[in-house]
Amino acid sequence: MNGVFDNQTSGNDWPGASPAMLHEREQDRIDAPTARQHGTFDDLERQMERHEQEHRVMVTEITRAFLMPRDNSVEEFLSSHRTLPQFLIQALPHLREFFGDVLFSLRATGDEYGWQQLYVDIHWAGTSDEAFQAIDRFQDGWWIAHSNMTAGHLTFTYRLV
Repeated sequence: MNGVFDNQTSGNDWPGASPAMLHEREQDRIDAPTARQHGTFDDLERQMERHEQEHRVMVTEITRAFLMPRDNSVEEFLSSHRTLPQFLIQALPHLREFFGDVLFSLRATGDEYGWQQLYVDIHWAGTSDEAFQAIDRFQDGWWIAHSNMTAGHLTFTYRLV
């Protein structure tokens, strides 16, 4: 001490035991889950089965509307990217609007890094310039406003026939 203040202390005058923390006081009050909370998990299997059924129905609808490859690459792709089947079904009337009565085919690709891509090939009987102009109108009219829903996994392109 420097002698100026005789009443200085070391600051180690701690109070007694600290009061119980809030989470310690509330632990004894937690009730058992209610029947409503149990019902959410009890119904989970049924919800999952219903979701799987809806997915199969959408994939079946897609196989009717699009030409599919002989292998199951597109089905596997749609199984691992569950939002795309519904999106393809929503896109179909817009494809018909901008491209007319042409064939559409699907193909899935992947690279060595695991990136997967689904292509919608528009089978175009005209020139490449006409196909490009039709795709440009489709992009401006519908695709750009909705492309964020595909997380970059879907590309529209044309194939001259």
